[in-house]
Amino acid sequence: MKALVVIDIQNDYFAGGHFPLEGAEEALQSALVLIETAHGNNDLVVVVQHQAPAGAPFFETGSVGADLHPSIQSAMRNSPLVVKHEADSFLRTNLAELLRQHKVDTIDLVGMMTQHCVTHTALSPEAVGYPVTIHADACAAPTRALSALALSGLKARHLVI
Repeated sequence: MKALVVIDIQNDYFAGGHFPLEGAEEALQSALVLIETAHGNNDLVVVVQHQAPAGAPFFETGSVGADLHPSIQSAMRNSPLVVKHEADSFLRTNLAELLRQHKVDTIDLVGMMTQHCVTHTALSPEAVGYPVTIHADACAAPTRALSALALSGLKARHLVI
């Protein structure tokens, strides 16, 4: 089974948020298409939400900025939510256990920020052994150039499409 892991598509990364990313809207639209396709294929969709401690510059727990983007909330359906506190979506979360429970053998990644949380998740020791594909058009970073640089580096270990 394939899993689509949707990383940190949260309000603070969009216009009006505390850390808007270049290309966030375009990445969101591409991610929504991939989520619907995954649901249609009966693939596992896992949504990851980063929560930061009180006083953090963004994703502060309990803030509107830390909430998932409303379009992601709507698209989730009954998808599991993984709450994380580190860049790596596997670190101190139940993501690896969810993948094992659902007998996942392939991971697709989308989300924000390309150079940080997407990269750390793709290169996580917990991701070793899984073929990982990163969907470039469904990722965003502070700048498009930074996203492209991170994706270029990820190509050494994973498929980037």
